[in-house]
Amino acid sequence: MDKFKALLLLVVWICLAPLSSAFAAVWSSDSQWDESWENRYRQWVVQNWKDDIFMNPAKPIYYKFENDCADATYMMRLIFSFENRLPFVVNNQQTSGQLIGNNMSTWDNLPEPQRVRRFMDYVADMTSTKSLRQDTYPVALNDIKAGDLYVAPGVHSYQIVEVTETGIAEVMASTTPKTSRFLLRTPSFPFYVPEDKTFADGYRRFKQPQNIRQPASAQPGYSEEQFQLAADLKYDYVAFTDIISKKLGKRPERPDEKTTRLLLALCMYANDRSVYVYDALWHLQEIRKGGRQCMSAKEYDDYSTPGRDKRLGMFFSSIRHHLDRIGRFDPQSQPARWAKAVFSMDEPPAGEMKHLNDFCMVQMTLGEELYMSVRELRKNLEGGYLVSDPHAPLQYRWGIVKTPYQPSCPTY
Repeated sequence: MDKFKALLLLVVWICLAPLSSAFAAVWSSDSQWDESWENRYRQWVVQNWKDDIFMNPAKPIYYKFENDCADATYMMRLIFSFENRLPFVVNNQQTSGQLIGNNMSTWDNLPEPQRVRRFMDYVADMTSTKSLRQDTYPVALNDIKAGDLYVAPGVHSYQIVEVTETGIAEVMASTTPKTSRFLLRTPSFPFYVPEDKTFADGYRRFKQPQNIRQPASAQPGYSEEQFQLAADLKYDYVAFTDIISKKLGKRPERPDEKTTRLLLALCMYANDRSVYVYDALWHLQEIRKGGRQCMSAKEYDDYSTPGRDKRLGMFFSSIRHHLDRIGRFDPQSQPARWAKAVFSMDEPPAGEMKHLNDFCMVQMTLGEELYMSVRELRKNLEGGYLVSDPHAPLQYRWGIVKTPYQPSCPTY
């Protein structure tokens, strides 16, 4: 009888063993998020969140992971959670009230490294810059830390990877289209100013899993300060970032440091316009394949860029004022020489333009080697040649064609 019982137990164990592995989570959670783990996360971001995170064959789980800006932002939190056996949970945007987390058993037949990679791909497919507004919340400007992020829903997101001694929130970002790539690190603030009326954009922090169902206003450290400040400053990027740097910095910026930071931000902002132009041209091509020639009023509003182009002009103006205050054409200063090439009335020598173009060129659309200098963009913008109408051809959008654009579709 004892032998029979032992045999029976063995059969039961054999039958149940596959079932136990069949409900394997992506990874097990051995700890819970708290302020101690948040501090360790911030240190990890500074030390380990590098531009080659998805291009390093020594890290096979993450190697050649295809990403865009939102994917990279979510992966920063996901990878730390996996490596430290913490829960990772975000909202399911496709099914209200449901969550996506590391306790999923969808890939239970795979070994853990493959489960993690499949989970990364799944999270990337199910999230976007728009979903970040649900999974994060705004924080006070003097509380911005590494591991936080900046979100412009539907447009872009950045990972804040370090706060410098001058109070600059340095950023890392991916871009579109989705592919495996090195991330781009920029020693400057995100070039946006929070302006969403529902407080969905701006400097933000991931919700902890135990708080994921709670509204943003219930999260620890929640603050609406940045939105009021941006409105009070009339969304002036230079004035807004000056205040942040003073709140966060241990010392003031030197003039050259500030000039470099502002020119870097201008370069990013100008290049980001190419995403809008590309998206508009792609969407127009798609609707015309379907037999419709013109965008609806809503589509026009989604893809046109009048507000953005106005802010770009304000950005140039703000930097010019900064340079006027500090004496912009110091011949010993490389940033001042870049600035002179951008803003001088006389045409710069070819060598100075080469230095400027080595520092920054503006790509006019994604996937094509079409560029213009920052100086040419400024002149086209000040001349009123840039066209914000999403129906306009590429050359009109960037002001290469100087004759007025004659729209054949309604404008709104």
